[in-house]
Amino acid sequence: MILNEIIKVLEKRFPVSNKEEWDNVGLMVGRRKKEIKRIQLSLDVTVASLENAIKNNVDLIISHHPLIFSGIKKINTDTVLGEKILTAIENNIAIYSLHTNLDSTQGGLNDYVGEKLNLKNGKIIDEVNNENFGIGRVYSLDEKIGFDAFIEKIKSVFLTNNLRVVKNQEEKLVIKKIAIVNGSGSSYWRKAKKLGADLLITGDVKYHEALDSLEEGFCIIDVGHYETECFYGDLIRKELEIFDDVEIIDFNDKPVFNKV
Repeated sequence: MILNEIIKVLEKRFPVSNKEEWDNVGLMVGRRKKEIKRIQLSLDVTVASLENAIKNNVDLIISHHPLIFSGIKKINTDTVLGEKILTAIENNIAIYSLHTNLDSTQGGLNDYVGEKLNLKNGKIIDEVNNENFGIGRVYSLDEKIGFDAFIEKIKSVFLTNNLRVVKNQEEKLVIKKIAIVNGSGSSYWRKAKKLGADLLITGDVKYHEALDSLEEGFCIIDVGHYETECFYGDLIRKELEIFDDVEIIDFNDKPVFNKV
């Protein structure tokens, strides 16, 4: 299969125009006419993910987080980024990234995170010009659920016990409306609260955002950036299943934070 045919399928489903203005998505490295036989899905293009791609004769890495975020003036081995770009080129590995366009599009990652929690019919938190896409979702529950019970459900779905919770410990929170922003989405907590959400599920909560939300009586649950996005490949696989002559493998290099 030719790379550009794969790109056409992905961009028809998750248009580049649906990305945030600050984002960089699309073909990072490679020739559009390159023949693709094996694809690796990786949340991040790390040194380890490149090594795995080389070992497994991968032709294309499709990542969620872009290899290149902003303009660069030099590509050399003085930086890790330069080393990774050169490694990809030298090993004839193309790199394509879908980021906020994958998050924002209807049926994309924002919605998929909600589906994993059995939530449906989410309302967009930050809709773009009434064009039916945007960052975040707010879901209304059919029945209220206690906070402790919902915490256990989150742990089960995201396979983690390492949650950080911003909440008044004395408050007995009963949940009727839930906001979700996968990745680093804590800055959306005010918009979520304005839409009537009782809490926001996201990752990478910053200190001052946590402090402000606490003082305004709003709850944020930090599941972790990686944990809310590591299954993004499920969406890509679904779109690429039409290509029966292409093999797809997965490799995610999860950051490890050691206790000292």
